[in-house]
Amino acid sequence: MKKYKQILSCAAAIAAACTLTGKAFADSGLFVEIIPTTGGASIFVDTDKGQKKISPYIYGINDIGDLKNISPTVIKQRGVSLSSYNWETNYSNSGAEGMNANDISLVDDYPSSKWETPGLCAEKLAARSRMNNIPVKLLTLPMMGYAAADSMGIVANDESSKNTRWKQVLFSKNDTYLNHPDINDDTVYIDEYVSFLVNRFGTASEGGINGYFLDSEPDKWNTNFPVLNLSPLTFSELADRSASLANAVKAIDSNAFVFGPSVSGLQGCIDLGNPSDTGLSAAEGEYSWFIDYYLSEMRARSAQTGYRLLDVLDVHYYTEAQTPLGEDIRTGTDQVANALRMQSVRTLWDPDYTETSVTVMMNKQFTPVIPNLQASIRMNYPKTRLSFSEYDFGGGENMSGAIAEIDALGVFAEQEVYLACLSPLSDKYPFQKAALNLYTDYDGNGSGFGDTLVFSENHNDELSSVYAAVDSDEPEKLRIILTNKQMVTEKDFDIVISSEKYSYELESAFAINSDNADIEECDIENFTYDDNTVSFTADPLGAYILVLNGTSAEETDISESVWTTESTESDTDISEESHLPEDSTVPSETQSLLVISDMTESETEVINPSDETVPDLTESQTESSETAKETVSETELTESTSISEDTSHSDPQEEEAPPSVPLPLKIIISMMCLTVIGGVIYILIFDRK
Repeated sequence: MKKYKQILSCAAAIAAACTLTGKAFADSGLFVEIIPTTGGASIFVDTDKGQKKISPYIYGINDIGDLKNISPTVIKQRGVSLSSYNWETNYSNSGAEGMNANDISLVDDYPSSKWETPGLCAEKLAARSRMNNIPVKLLTLPMMGYAAADSMGIVANDESSKNTRWKQVLFSKNDTYLNHPDINDDTVYIDEYVSFLVNRFGTASEGGINGYFLDSEPDKWNTNFPVLNLSPLTFSELADRSASLANAVKAIDSNAFVFGPSVSGLQGCIDLGNPSDTGLSAAEGEYSWFIDYYLSEMRARSAQTGYRLLDVLDVHYYTEAQTPLGEDIRTGTDQVANALRMQSVRTLWDPDYTETSVTVMMNKQFTPVIPNLQASIRMNYPKTRLSFSEYDFGGGENMSGAIAEIDALGVFAEQEVYLACLSPLSDKYPFQKAALNLYTDYDGNGSGFGDTLVFSENHNDELSSVYAAVDSDEPEKLRIILTNKQMVTEKDFDIVISSEKYSYELESAFAINSDNADIEECDIENFTYDDNTVSFTADPLGAYILVLNGTSAEETDISESVWTTESTESDTDISEESHLPEDSTVPSETQSLLVISDMTESETEVINPSDETVPDLTESQTESSETAKETVSETELTESTSISEDTSHSDPQEEEAPPSVPLPLKIIISMMCLTVIGGVIYILIFDRK
């Protein structure tokens, strides 16, 4: 009888522990039901409110795998080996994951007769851009300080190999650039590389390389290349290298944009992978994380040179969320991983969400990620744009991956991110391709989502999402993207549209579902629609784009209220009389890539970088430097202000979300539960009295 009582006590304790722990996780958003359901979704869209310019460059892709059946706007290089790339010979080192081998892997898909062509890696990027009709191409410049000297395989971890198997990398040659570089010296010059690329492809404004990344994930150099025995990079070292290389690039092609520091994820943003660095404490608390320091230093160095050295703050973001069993959701394929994947995008924007990853739970004050980065920009280097040149939430071969990608692109639009490039795990990612195409080519004829986001809401339904946009070329068209994140249950959508200009009716609809990764046109007979209302039932794990056509008694052109092509004011921390290097010109706001803004706002003025015009990466320069410095006219300023005045919509009937349980309390509750379980097990097994 005593044994039975012990067993019952154990069962009760375990049940209580599970209940308490599960509730703690559920209250914080950490717990996700395997098969959740929330019923129908009430959608409200207001085309007259919350208008935001959508950068066309958020629909980018990293150069990986087959680029067929996808319509991106940007292509960029990706890979650890790029940090060690020797552009003169095309040698590189594969890093720790590739057994630290010097090889020719970056260009080994070319015939061996081509391997000795200088800059073949850039040639490959340009060719892929042309073949796949991708207008913008971005290249990575090595900044680590060492480039592979041969292609003879594994490099030993000794001083002799460091001296003989590597070449020194310098940013400035201070001598004549050669069309055919000297491969017999011991140095690789990066400014000579940029000069070579300009001679080969033209400047950025002439259709050449549009922009350059200051290497890739510098916070991981010492772990990616252990045979070099590099010390952890300090804040000041990276700022010095970044400013020096950026200056070398601008001296040759002032129109090309510079991206940096391209650190690896949230932890890299916080401490550059070097928590012992004194860069933050030395500033007497001025900086809260590495990003603050980097932006401030790049602004100071820009003021010294007289022109902007950093155009875009760039970071890499791969979700680190895990299942309760500790599995990375990017690679997970079960229902738990799928459910968590569709929620993990919230770490980018939602302050009430805490994903199940060690980095986020230990550094909650730095989330949501995008608002924190934008705040750093406003405080430390106004008008710097923001990009995520590598990001991924996994699920490339799963419908949950398509929904996560749809949400990522919608969030980038809502949060006014300037550029983003999907970086899928493997060569096969059909569902992520379909998600990107839903924004850029949903009908196979080049039709896209639109260039201006408008207000939309789903009343905080965590198992659906909605994004709506109009286009300056087709002001009468409204497109609404919706997702149903319920995995086994249909969801009823009821959509109400408010507009002072148009009365909308459904014209067509397209969908992606779990059956295949193709975008298929829907039969609109399955939709109920009238003036400014649409109702339909969405499949489980379904994603849709609805195309609505507006009719009006008067012809209305909203293009001027959405876009402006005039340049913005310049910053005061750089003198009006300052100039670019000799034979260079100040870039204008209509040139080919991510045009550089002069800096004239006051030191204390808070400027959102998204307030300025999104420049066209593919247009040729059409304005002189004097024209580019002209301020926006009073009329345009009024129009711009009218767009951003009302960017939110509150529902008077919306209930206030319950407060989340503080993380320390959750930890205490979990520890108490574990203690109870341990005590009961001890009684069962060891206590024989």
